[in-house]
Amino acid sequence: MTLTDPRPATAPPGAKLGIIDTDFHPMPVPTDPQIAEHLPERWRTYIARYGLGSFGGGVSPSQREFTHRLDAVDENGRVGVDPHLAVQQVLDPFDMSAVVLTCPQTYIITSGGANMPYECAYALYRAFNDALAHTWVGADSRFHASITLPRDLARAEQEIVRCKEGPHGDSYVQVLMSPAGQEPLGRQRYWPIFEACEHYDIPLAFHVPGMGRQPTGAGRQNFYAEMHAAFAVLPISMVPSLIFEGVFERFPRLKIALLELGWDWAAPYSWRLDATYDKLRDEVPHLTRRPSEYLREHFWFSTQPIEEPERLEETPHVYAMFEESGFADRLMFSSDYPHWDFDSPYESVPETFPLDRRRRILGDNASRLYGIPLLPGHGIPAVGA
Repeated sequence: MTLTDPRPATAPPGAKLGIIDTDFHPMPVPTDPQIAEHLPERWRTYIARYGLGSFGGGVSPSQREFTHRLDAVDENGRVGVDPHLAVQQVLDPFDMSAVVLTCPQTYIITSGGANMPYECAYALYRAFNDALAHTWVGADSRFHASITLPRDLARAEQEIVRCKEGPHGDSYVQVLMSPAGQEPLGRQRYWPIFEACEHYDIPLAFHVPGMGRQPTGAGRQNFYAEMHAAFAVLPISMVPSLIFEGVFERFPRLKIALLELGWDWAAPYSWRLDATYDKLRDEVPHLTRRPSEYLREHFWFSTQPIEEPERLEETPHVYAMFEESGFADRLMFSSDYPHWDFDSPYESVPETFPLDRRRRILGDNASRLYGIPLLPGHGIPAVGA
């Protein structure tokens, strides 16, 4: 029998809650020096003459190209290119232990590499990955980089090897891909990527928007509001593909981080997955566990955008249902800097929450996933209910 201590957790005076931000966006473009210096001359010239290609827009407010906070613009009018400004605006004010840099900018700019010379697409992914390690991690040791991959280009897993075996290998703590592509995620074409993630023991993360047949089954949306509201639709197809294709049977140490893809859907969706499995398990005899068990063991989630019930007094119940369904150690703080819907640690994890919940979400869960230690004595005051 397991006994639960009903007494509320308390913290000694002056104690801090360590913070790791798991979704923090550098946003350079290929012509910015931090990217261009890592591009071969051939592709700098090509981009200058012929551009990057495009499938068309209609997914962002034109008056704010990077959907950014108004104060995130540097003195040169650029957004997300100055790591020192980011430190001043986020890392230092909240005394963070670490930040995981995510750059979906790479697959957004390249449209996943689908409508440009594939050598150019590979060169751009390499340049962005190198810039994160060189410019950003080089500016502050609290920055940790992601290896962004062209999900649907052949041999994408080789970029994981190049980065992890290179001089900045320790700078990279996860792999990042588009949550939508040319085929469902569990298909064998993606298995070499899963194998490489297992080999280097780093999580595979997915972040909006989706590329390929993005981000719905019928193509692009017309309105930014439509796209923003539909972010949580993407994992609804990713999760069953990974589970029912048997990915976690073949790759039992694979860890998946779903960033800016919602999290409140996980508990009720696990019920749906199990109900389906109970009726159709003879179709998938290769599974040795119920789908909800794979979901709880292999998936992590980020807070931003925070779930906001119509009646705010119901917020604690949303978190409680998530935790009681077995996901208490799977939710991680994310700010989504420098976007307009940036969340501070106080907004994502209010001081009214139990102290243990705040500690887990703000830093402990991410520290365990990424293997990044929390800095002793750093963070925000350990106040909690």
